[in-house]
Amino acid sequence: MGCSQLPKQPVIITCAITGHRTNRAIAPVPLTPEEQAKSAQEAVRNGASIIHLHVRGDNGEESLAPERYYEAISQLKQIVPTPIIEITPRGTDKLAPGQVKVERGNLVKISSAMWGNQPELKPEMCALNLSTRNIDENTVILNPPNDIRDQIERIYSLGLIPRCDVYDLGDIRVALGLLEKGILKEPLHFLLILGSYSGIGATAQDLEYMVKYLPEQSHWTALGTGSRYNRLIAEQAILLGGHIRTGFEDETYVSKGQKAKSNAELVANLRGLCEKIDRPIATPDQARQILGVQQQPQPNFASLI
Repeated sequence: MGCSQLPKQPVIITCAITGHRTNRAIAPVPLTPEEQAKSAQEAVRNGASIIHLHVRGDNGEESLAPERYYEAISQLKQIVPTPIIEITPRGTDKLAPGQVKVERGNLVKISSAMWGNQPELKPEMCALNLSTRNIDENTVILNPPNDIRDQIERIYSLGLIPRCDVYDLGDIRVALGLLEKGILKEPLHFLLILGSYSGIGATAQDLEYMVKYLPEQSHWTALGTGSRYNRLIAEQAILLGGHIRTGFEDETYVSKGQKAKSNAELVANLRGLCEKIDRPIATPDQARQILGVQQQPQPNFASLI
């Protein structure tokens, strides 16, 4: 195996603008749909071409409500219609008993209600968790195989592309098994997450090890968890021909001791790294071409009011 990429292929930058954990005590994370739309616009201006979207409620806590996704996507599309939107179904299971906090990677059952049953607002991609693991000393993320298969079926039936979150080689093996069974379809899209609590480490060797097990023609983005690791992993991903991710969900510092003021500043920080290594930044249109994503028709917002 081995994932072939063109060395000078443009780098796709994903910006995870909000997340479901980051709060205002940590960073100026955008919470309302209006704030998220403005933050996405600034991130795109600075080089992002994919917006990874969690949503929050009016109180700032994570939301699983389809109507909140609809509000956020509507605002985002109205202000910045160009980027690829990648939604995520991950959230905290409030009903789980016991002392350990339980998250589920596929807690939200993807449905067209998340974009108000408006085809013009439909996002292009959806994050997909593939395994159960410890997230930290107090949190476990549960992803039973049946939930994974059901979510994949929903994603494809709605015309979205699943993006496989993988934390170690075992997750890649799960994805390959689903591909062999015809549940996942080629080309596969991966987010390689390095440096997590119970996943693979965050060295250049760790990234190279994961990449060599990816199928030919798959698309991959690499992420180092936290500001401590993400710039290192981003640099290695750029050198290996992959794509990169940043945003307040993933990191909050632009350099040691210097907090980021915005998602746009985090994106610009990685854009500078690409320029230093001499790989061009993908525009949203180029990102669609690289990933095989079709752009949705421009919505008529007057009809949505």
